[in-house]
Amino acid sequence: MKQINRKTKTKMIIVVNLFLIFALMTVSVYAWFASQVDNRVDAYDIQVESDNALELSFDEETWSGSLNLADLKNADDESVLDTMKFVEVTSNGTTFRIPQLTQKTNYAEVNTGGSWTTAVPNQDYIEFTLHMRSKDKLSVYLSSDSKASPASSVVTGATCGNPSSYASGANTFSKDCIVGALRVSYNNTANSKFIWITNPEFHLNNTIGSSDYTMDTNAGATTYADGPSKTVYTAGANFYWNNPKTHYYYSGTTLTTYTNTLTALPDTVSTVPTATTTKLAELTGTADANGYYYGETTFRIWIEGCDTEARRALVDGKFNLSLVLDTFAINN
Repeated sequence: MKQINRKTKTKMIIVVNLFLIFALMTVSVYAWFASQVDNRVDAYDIQVESDNALELSFDEETWSGSLNLADLKNADDESVLDTMKFVEVTSNGTTFRIPQLTQKTNYAEVNTGGSWTTAVPNQDYIEFTLHMRSKDKLSVYLSSDSKASPASSVVTGATCGNPSSYASGANTFSKDCIVGALRVSYNNTANSKFIWITNPEFHLNNTIGSSDYTMDTNAGATTYADGPSKTVYTAGANFYWNNPKTHYYYSGTTLTTYTNTLTALPDTVSTVPTATTTKLAELTGTADANGYYYGETTFRIWIEGCDTEARRALVDGKFNLSLVLDTFAINN
């Protein structure tokens, strides 16, 4: 961990592999390619850990410094791990929709005049509110130590792990590069919605009508300017929306961009935190009878179907996502 000033930053709370579910499951992303497929989750021990100063809960009834995602329930009181699947979801972080698709040769075209459905939380994507309490007044931030990574340590070349069948030899790439399509949304304390593109460096290259794919793992925004050369998105006669550092989604029936997007989380480990975009909660106000201050924030995690990396070539990809929370004392 980074060096910190302990007088100001009193606690470091680590949410350890809260979404290890994504690394230990088959992420069957048929985004823009197929109809809904029921994909079960194989879960292991998934822990959320903190020190004793900050307690965490999914339901505001059971509090602990260590949570297990298996305890997260859906509206029918079923474990999310038993019901989770991923389908063609597009979202601005608040509204999640499943467009109707028209199947083409190696891609699917969005039918903007078709019948669209609303995605179901904790079935088509993950959604939960993380409740926090402490007997100290604290500010809680999403730390830049948070990260997402492919389950395979080698993701390109002939020796890569979990290789895709859509390339061979030196061009082989891992299906775990699906992490490039991962999105995490949250509200900050100003109630602004932010979307974190966890791995914008991954970019899957494929042109309409071609079955050839290559994977770049150090993609830059200017390299993939909007244009017809490397993209599979369609809008009328134009092919575009190809920048891996921009979040694209369908708003109504129009493909658009989301402005509050982070490709890297700002550093909050300092004596005077200034990263207001990742300030999740303030545990202040009036303490309850037991001396606790409370706060909460809602997380939503999904594979963005309107992303270059959400393609059949990466179906069955696996990855890790770890969230780290920084806490700072409020001295008033």
